Amino acid sequence: MERTEWLKRIQETVEGLYDHIAPEYWVKYGFYGNETQLEYLQKFLKRVPPQSVLLSAACGAGRYDGVLLEAGHNVVGTDQSAGMLARAKEHFPAIRYEKIALQEMDFHEEFDGATCMDAMEHVFPEDWQNILRRFHTALKPGGFLYFTVELPDTDLNASYERAKAMGLPVVFGELADVVESSYERLKKFAPLEAPDELAGEVAYHYYPSLEQVRAWLGEAGFVIEEEGTGDGYEHFVVRRG
Repeated sequence: MERTEWLKRIQETVEGLYDHIAPEYWVKYGFYGNETQLEYLQKFLKRVPPQSVLLSAACGAGRYDGVLLEAGHNVVGTDQSAGMLARAKEHFPAIRYEKIALQEMDFHEEFDGATCMDAMEHVFPEDWQNILRRFHTALKPGGFLYFTVELPDTDLNASYERAKAMGLPVVFGELADVVESSYERLKKFAPLEAPDELAGEVAYHYYPSLEQVRAWLGEAGFVIEEEGTGDGYEHFVVRRG
């Protein structure tokens, strides 16, 4: 199987997953108060000027957008899922939401800061550097980015070997051996009836090493201001150099 074709299918699957679960999002999940994310979000907010223009990239249903608004900032939210954006708009009508994937961002020095939480784990290895460069271009000189990198809690070796045995064109660090089969099962459920664990299986994940993430940040022109580990993620607050 050719990797480019396979990645296109996986991206469509991930988008389909979030569109499918969007109707249930606030009913089933509500506000997700990851304590470390909230802590680092405040570290980020202390660095941006008052009444900043902020980008909430891969915002989903707007889980943390209310925090940005309450801090007195103007917010633009983007996501690849139209369904999730519809939920966000219901809750935060003051925010301008646009259907833009991380790989498609085309802003130029428009934002004092940007956030990207619970999203980079769904990014293909081929797209990481491109997305970081797009964040760099989207920020004003000296602007800040807060993003999270999910830490693996499963055996990546076993997943890699299963995927290779299936003939999938995976690279090490990808968790993708059950994505497509789980998606076919998920679609048989009504949104409020889909098991949480099944939705988790549908979501493609890629786990780069933290050393690789730091190298990519440097190549993209970012300087790490703060970094820490908590609640299953590595947290980065970085500045456009």
